Amino acid sequence: MPSPLLVIVDSSVTNLKILERLATSLGDGTEARTFRSPAEAIAFCRGQAPDLVAVAGETGEAEAAEFIARLRAVPGRGVPPVVVIAPFEDRDCIDGALAAGAADHLISPVDHHEFRTRIGNLLRYRQGAAPPPLAEEPRPRVDLSEAHERLLRVLDAIPAMVCATGADGRYRFVNHPFAEFAGRRAKQLLGRRPAEAQGDALGRLIAEDDARLLSGAARPGTSEDEIVAADGTQRVLQTTKSLFRDGDDAMVVTVLEDITERKEAEREQAAARDQAEIANRSKTEFLATMSHELRTPLNAIIGFSQVMAGEMLGPITTQKYVGYARDVLASAEHLLGIINDILDVSKLEAGRLELTEETVELDKLVADVLRLVEVKARAGEIRLDLRSEGPIPRLIADPRKIKQIVLNVVSNAIKFSHPGGEIEIVLRRRGGGIAVVVVDHGIGMDAQEVALALTRFGQVASSMSRRHAGTGLGLPLAIGLVELHGGTLSIESTKGSGTTVTIAFPPDRSETPIAALASIGSRF
Repeated sequence: MPSPLLVIVDSSVTNLKILERLATSLGDGTEARTFRSPAEAIAFCRGQAPDLVAVAGETGEAEAAEFIARLRAVPGRGVPPVVVIAPFEDRDCIDGALAAGAADHLISPVDHHEFRTRIGNLLRYRQGAAPPPLAEEPRPRVDLSEAHERLLRVLDAIPAMVCATGADGRYRFVNHPFAEFAGRRAKQLLGRRPAEAQGDALGRLIAEDDARLLSGAARPGTSEDEIVAADGTQRVLQTTKSLFRDGDDAMVVTVLEDITERKEAEREQAAARDQAEIANRSKTEFLATMSHELRTPLNAIIGFSQVMAGEMLGPITTQKYVGYARDVLASAEHLLGIINDILDVSKLEAGRLELTEETVELDKLVADVLRLVEVKARAGEIRLDLRSEGPIPRLIADPRKIKQIVLNVVSNAIKFSHPGGEIEIVLRRRGGGIAVVVVDHGIGMDAQEVALALTRFGQVASSMSRRHAGTGLGLPLAIGLVELHGGTLSIESTKGSGTTVTIAFPPDRSETPIAALASIGSRF
């Protein structure tokens, strides 16, 4: 007797593997051929004579009933028994397959014992006798009264108010949270119209909205409504409506959530945010006003100090006075620099800092900046190395602000470098744009110190940083000015090894590259 041949059709690879293993476990040399495509399975059946076909209720291309009809249309061979495998809930598919001629059906997920028993019997009868009568799968019995009671308990446990009104506008269902909020017992509400049963704002709101939904004047959706609750308190409710139709019957289901506390928290948060913005604007305006007020007398101090320090109106007989004048000049210029930084930060915060753009040759501009800090670098025995990696296009930018960016970054690098160290300033192309990279090998920072350095008025607390004056505005101001140009400033730093600051400008700020030396090779 030839070995039984079983064809299995299912679009799920996992199901195919499971069914194939079950088929081969039947013994008697049972062979299983699996197909994800019904068309391929039917083509196989044209040339072979399978003893049985097991097909999933839905195969992705067709339902089992359609597959059976196409299999019956194959000429020249008898139609093998077909077993349909589908979930219990898919009764329409199972009934359709049985009506189309299926010999039997199995409920998925398949019980292994049942598969072996029923498929094995069909294969044996196929080889020697007619198939046994259908063994209809017993449907699970459901106690409807128990299920209804359980559903009501579930609805009462939902942390939201739920009610339903019929086409006549009367309550058909209310859960416990809804009745409690309305100040009534559920039996006092059921069968009555909301406005009559409650006589409050919520009852009138439900009656009006439900009537508009049932008439088609409004669509289901979600809204927020302020009402006075039964206990006299002002509440905010989030209301969600849905329209349920069953033939000629219609019902509006309403779910309400009390969001009073949430709305109050949102109002408090908004008020606090507005207050903070007012305070921030006041601070910014104060700093801007004070900066202007301080710069006026400082200009006079600087001007007269320059005259005295340079002995422009004649020699000063006591040379100590010349030294004092130079000290006054240096202090005034330092104070003016701080005030200018504060003023620029204030303008940035207020959105009043504007760019005066022109075409800039970046290598020359950076070289000019390095000349400004040359004396400071030499005093600290720091060597400055400026180089360019290939041709650098001209930059469309505000030259004064670019100088300030580079000056702030390089000054910080000098400030935190060790004597005898070196600072590299590298110009390179990056992603179609231009980048200025400043590398020092100084004290470096950890992640927390980097975050602190980027905050306004933040200074990394160390014995070295405390030896240098500053407001902590240098890096934040540089970042703001870079962002004003549409660029970014990033910092990579390792404690004890040094810091790399990358100033990157976007491609739309680059002009056609100009001839440039591969390495400027400038030493300061």
